[in-house]
Amino acid sequence: MHSCLKPICLATLAVTLGSNSNAAPHVERSIPLEWALEAAVAAEEACTELGFDVTVTVVDQRAQPRVQLMKEGAFPHTVQTSSRKALTAASRREATAVIEAENEHEPTLGAVFNEIGLITLSGGIPIIYDGEVIGGIGIAGSPGEDETGKEYDESCVEAGIAAISDHLD
Repeated sequence: MHSCLKPICLATLAVTLGSNSNAAPHVERSIPLEWALEAAVAAEEACTELGFDVTVTVVDQRAQPRVQLMKEGAFPHTVQTSSRKALTAASRREATAVIEAENEHEPTLGAVFNEIGLITLSGGIPIIYDGEVIGGIGIAGSPGEDETGKEYDESCVEAGIAAISDHLD
């Protein structure tokens, strides 16, 4: 950039940024560490009672890790899979079971999600407080479904959400 244009560009930028009198800080709520740990422990215990060794991940509203628990005996890949389920639930703001169902009608969705680090497998649920997503929880390592056809991963994350439901109401 020509050196005599720099002051003009900087002045224009200052005027443009300074002219937005309605600007205010953006405040987001995030899941407290205590709630994240409580949800993770409850989800892990629910799967342990079913006989599964799992990994549970809880992320905040920006999909950053808050808690990750890996049960002894859980497969190594469950670390990444549970993280991606939690990340997907928080960033897409819906349960991964819903996304998985949508994927059945749109097979390319799974490839696109995989490319950007998301996942289209059930077992992730957003954590919602006062109508706002404050995090997500994901679990991996409990293969199969119960007698009603519900996947065990989904049942276990629901147990995690139930454990903190008093905080969320």
